[in-house]
Amino acid sequence: MTLIIMLDLQDVISRGGRDVVSRHQMYADELSEVTQGKITLKILTSRDLNDFSAEERNLFLRLEPKYSLLGAKTVALREFVRNNQDVKLIVAGDVFKSGLQAFCSQLFLMSKRPIQYQVHADIGAKGWASSGFNQRLKYLVALLVLKNSKFVRAVSKRQALNLQKFVNDQTVVSVVPVPLNLPVTARTSFDVHEMFAIGILGRVQSDRGLSKLEEFAKEAVNRGLHIKFVCAGMGSKDSSYDQIQRRVSSVAQIENLGILPISKLHEFWDQVDCLLSLAPFESYGRSMREAISVGIRVISTPNSGALDLLEEVGPEWVSIWTPGNDDLAGVLIEKIISFPKESTPPIEFDNKKSVQQLIESWLDSIYYQ
Repeated sequence: MTLIIMLDLQDVISRGGRDVVSRHQMYADELSEVTQGKITLKILTSRDLNDFSAEERNLFLRLEPKYSLLGAKTVALREFVRNNQDVKLIVAGDVFKSGLQAFCSQLFLMSKRPIQYQVHADIGAKGWASSGFNQRLKYLVALLVLKNSKFVRAVSKRQALNLQKFVNDQTVVSVVPVPLNLPVTARTSFDVHEMFAIGILGRVQSDRGLSKLEEFAKEAVNRGLHIKFVCAGMGSKDSSYDQIQRRVSSVAQIENLGILPISKLHEFWDQVDCLLSLAPFESYGRSMREAISVGIRVISTPNSGALDLLEEVGPEWVSIWTPGNDDLAGVLIEKIISFPKESTPPIEFDNKKSVQQLIESWLDSIYYQ
């Protein structure tokens, strides 16, 4: 049996919830279908397999380090690879922790296996490494790993271009979009709410533009607009939501829908008139693409994900906001209000195509000469 092993030694996938596990099961099913059952995807976790349901258990393999010392998982991974000749590709879901573990596991190993490193963050963007100590440390790890890489998977064109400073001339960089959480129910109305509702989806931390949120709100209010913020993807006691409240509650109303499963995301989209993304660095912009798929316009800072999306769908759908431009936020909101009430998204987002591209990148990594 030929195996592709995806590393999950930090248990990000296994603890990501049913939606995350189901998405990876979809990858495994597609791989099996494309290869007529000749190649199997397994996720390598350190969790006890009894923690999973019977239907999920078959997707995982357990790695059992002999010691609890730092680096024990890397040593155990090295032994696992050495003792399993069926492993033909290792997929590192990030270029930092699992990437470094994969890289170190191959040192001095006589029979090396190809590794595909997935890069999510826009680590090559100007200013990314200098935005904090942790970012600088991650930058140095990425530099070490990617300079010695043969296969790298990026999620967008701009991110791939920014990665050129990391990789060598022989590195194969594939661009594979991330599958989206597409709605199961269509949006019920395209009417703009009397109080313009600005959507924030997912946790907003300091590195996701939280410091600019109050400035954006004040620009809109100074324009004479009646606005409110509608949040989803964070609990009412989440520190991220608490910070949002402190920053904007004196300027505008704020409402939190809490953690919503994918099957109920339409409740969020029905209540907002635009999606706001203030992240200074965004490689793909998954939530922005999900917004457009249901007919919601986007306002974003000029990160790679937003600029790529702007090229794809045009300025009617994506507006770029930069701080310090008087009442620009209000101008952009007024532009959205002036658009026709009902509008068809300019492109169709195809998850199946994304999954097929992902499978192709794995097979190319195995058979690349």
